Amino acid sequence: MEKLLKLAEEILKEPVTIETSQTNCEKWDSLRHINLIVSLEEAYNVSFEPEEIAEMKSMAVIQKIIHAKTMIDNNNDIFSEI
Repeated sequence: MEKLLKLAEEILKEPVTIETSQTNCEKWDSLRHINLIVSLEEAYNVSFEPEEIAEMKSMAVIQKIIHAKTMIDNNNDIFSEI
């Protein structure tokens, strides 16, 4: 999870926790959302479906989606890298 939060902090330019969401982070606008998605796809070597991108409104949801994708794509438990 540390990797995920650090990446989000770089994009959002402010401290991020698992509770951070679009509703409580003023800097999380549509442009930074897209930048975050692209960075996540590169960092975790995954591709997100449009429906998943639309759901990614909080760090908790992002963590859940990445975990599901990396488990499916790699068939390994690499959750500790998120």
